[in-house]
Amino acid sequence: MFETDDPLVREYFRKMIGEEGLKIIENVPEGEITDREIAKLNDTKPTSVRKVLYKLYESRIAEYRTERDDNSGWITYWWSFNRDKVKKLMEEEADGELSGLRKKLEYERNGEFYQCHCQCVLFEEAAEKDFWCEECESNFEYLDKGALIKELEEQIEEREGETKVEGLRATEREQSKEAKPKA
Repeated sequence: MFETDDPLVREYFRKMIGEEGLKIIENVPEGEITDREIAKLNDTKPTSVRKVLYKLYESRIAEYRTERDDNSGWITYWWSFNRDKVKKLMEEEADGELSGLRKKLEYERNGEFYQCHCQCVLFEEAAEKDFWCEECESNFEYLDKGALIKELEEQIEEREGETKVEGLRATEREQSKEAKPKA
């Protein structure tokens, strides 16, 4: 069903719906299916399946339509899945993380920080307090952020590399789909 053989996709789903949820979605066939059918396929409780489906619905990966039985009045939920949405959400999340790392790097590079025993403050605040912390009764000392800046730069470089690799994988998948002869 989903490309759960891709380690990035597996990890994304593991974070979103947990290991049990990952096992559930691996066995879901294409097309519409009811929550009860999914539970039977996975030999698990319908409540566990519904919990996973609702989480997927919140991200708009899963969608449903309802059907009412005229005789009994029971409502059946028919679920379907938007596979394209998974990649889009993963890209948005990665872009957000990368943006956050870049902002943090800029903040750390542009700030001059001072630290006492209980807090870390910018130069301006330390100067206002005459480089003395009244909370822990100690001096504010200059804090070298060189190691943190280097770590942030490495994380950004790593994330940018992952984004490029995933972009290449997506391009290769699209090209292989186009190259397959149609029956």
